[in-house]
Amino acid sequence: MLKVMLKRTFIHLPKVGPRREAHFWRQGIETWEDLLAAQRIYGLSREWINLLKKDLRESLEFVADPGYFGPRLPLGEHWRLFRAFPRVGYLDIETTGTFWPGLLVTVVGLYDGVTMRQFVQGYNLKEFPRALEDLDLLVTFNGTQFDLPVLRAYFADLELPPLHVDLRFLLARLGYKGGLKKIEPRFGIHRPAEVNGMDGYMAVLLWQRYQRGDRTSLDLLLKYNREDVINLEVLMEQAFEMQRERLWPGNSFTTEAQRTQRAQGRI
Repeated sequence: MLKVMLKRTFIHLPKVGPRREAHFWRQGIETWEDLLAAQRIYGLSREWINLLKKDLRESLEFVADPGYFGPRLPLGEHWRLFRAFPRVGYLDIETTGTFWPGLLVTVVGLYDGVTMRQFVQGYNLKEFPRALEDLDLLVTFNGTQFDLPVLRAYFADLELPPLHVDLRFLLARLGYKGGLKKIEPRFGIHRPAEVNGMDGYMAVLLWQRYQRGDRTSLDLLLKYNREDVINLEVLMEQAFEMQRERLWPGNSFTTEAQRTQRAQGRI
């Protein structure tokens, strides 16, 4: 069941973009199995159909491998694999310094839906790369332009999971633009009073105070980072459902009986 979204996706195939994919859906070719069973597809030569079937058989062989689909799907469509590969990590970083992307990474927060882990400069930050080894997909907010480039610059030979969803851009496609703190209340997310209203600049000040010996500043910084991270799960779940509904209104597949009737030319 978790692979339903993946098996309704065709844009990882050569020469298949969103318009061609939608063309398949309109003809009742809703899953890989439908295409593999198709004898004819309007607008496609038999040679092309055979090539698509060859690639789909390969896709079935690698259906459990996120590393296969990551480079084949446009980055903006990685959201489709959110449920197909459930080993997800929600990530946000805190930094200080003046040169980007060569900033000092002070805190990395990583949440897998069960356990929240935080890696702190001068304490356990070096353990962070190992924490990514068991993940298939990362979820960030603006990670494409900030978090991931900074981490790549900071950790030599960092290996990131093969899939990445940047909620900033996925939510913007759904009409939710602006920063994370602006968007959260629109999804019913309200931060605890002690960190409500804090921003990245305040996070820098808290780190500086901690460096001067104020341990409570680090505790507050970690609470702030935790909110940045765990709230991504709620946003990802809802954005996934909204975008899925936008692509496939009603969220339903053609029934087996309807497929049989279509194949017999009755509908």
